[in-house]
Amino acid sequence: MRNKQLKHTQLKTERRLNARLLPVFVGVLAVLYGLTGYRGWLVFLIGMAGVWLLAALWIHSLERGLSIERKIHLAWATVGDSVPEELKVVNTSRLPALWVEIVDEADRLETPLRLVSDVAPQTTRRRHPVHLFNRRGFYTLGPTRLRTGDPFGIYSLTMHDRHSNSILVTPPHLPLTQFKLAPGGWSGDRRRQRGTLEREISDAGVRNYVAGDSLRRIHWRASAHNDALIVRQLEADSSSDWWVFVDLEAAVQAGTGQDSTLELSIVLAASLVMRGMKEHRRVGLAMVGPKLVWLEPRSDSAHRWRIMQALAMAEAGDRSLAALMSLGGAVQTGAKIFITPSTDLAWVAVAGRNQHSNNMLALLVDPAEFGSGAKQTALANTLARNSVPFRRMPRSLLEQAYTPLNRGRQAPLMGVESGKRYVQNERATWQHMD
Repeated sequence: MRNKQLKHTQLKTERRLNARLLPVFVGVLAVLYGLTGYRGWLVFLIGMAGVWLLAALWIHSLERGLSIERKIHLAWATVGDSVPEELKVVNTSRLPALWVEIVDEADRLETPLRLVSDVAPQTTRRRHPVHLFNRRGFYTLGPTRLRTGDPFGIYSLTMHDRHSNSILVTPPHLPLTQFKLAPGGWSGDRRRQRGTLEREISDAGVRNYVAGDSLRRIHWRASAHNDALIVRQLEADSSSDWWVFVDLEAAVQAGTGQDSTLELSIVLAASLVMRGMKEHRRVGLAMVGPKLVWLEPRSDSAHRWRIMQALAMAEAGDRSLAALMSLGGAVQTGAKIFITPSTDLAWVAVAGRNQHSNNMLALLVDPAEFGSGAKQTALANTLARNSVPFRRMPRSLLEQAYTPLNRGRQAPLMGVESGKRYVQNERATWQHMD
């Protein structure tokens, strides 16, 4: 009884009589037979009423027996990933659904799901559609509309499944191998001095030995006590933290949609976050669009999820880069990385307060390449006079990030890198599956 109640709360059904003149026709036949007693009218009356009754019983059976279940096994993916979905249409009735139309009512999908199939009695029809996401953002698969009818076309049944599955599509990222990022400052292509790594890490605890760990990190006393190899867990010192500042001011952006300075800035920020965390750095993010995002540097996977979620949902706002730095807290340690298409010089002075120039880096997204008449020449000269390293980030990087060569790759179902696997329970809520 409980499952039946859950099903009725999850699905909203609408039954429609397509043959609206059928009741009138049956009534006329009944009147004619009553007035004349002609047996021919009785035969017609029984035939039409029988078909009507059969259609009503058929549609009633399908209404009680049809159900739909949709699952996706990812919480997030990257632009260009193909996301598989598992779709099941279950028919527990004793009558077949000769045709079933399934339509996804989501308003953001570029190609919403639409399937037509038949479902035999007491069977399950499975489909595995694949969704390709070409833009970053937050998407939902569902609500879903299921439509069917009786063999005579007298009734049509529409079932609305109000549940929706959510997936976050994060920006693509690039390796950014064209410049080297020194851990203690921005020193161009200099090699790290010997001992730099040791000065920039500190003990953060211990953990079990994993194949590939350096023997120098084995904690021999703890290993002897636990009768198993134990290694020191190391974390980066604050001097190697990265603060990524992204300029989202609408007034300084150029281009539209996916071909814009805003999109290139988001891609560069995502690329820096991924690179920094792969190098075991703590990375923070600061930007202001409709809302302020100020995420202190950390290196755990949950923090990366929060950063990627913020970048996936990023939109232009009305605050400048200089205003952004005054909205958040003071950044005393770590390296600042500024990503901006702006030509304004004010943010350079604000960024330089309490910060050495060798701990700053500016990535300049040239608005002229996106059709704007603004030039960043004066800004580049100001950065050079203040000994702030900078790099010009060409529009070709955006084309590389969205290259069709990477489209359609299937996102991994498990693991921290691309997604987490989820399953749906009977209440249609998402729960983590280890």
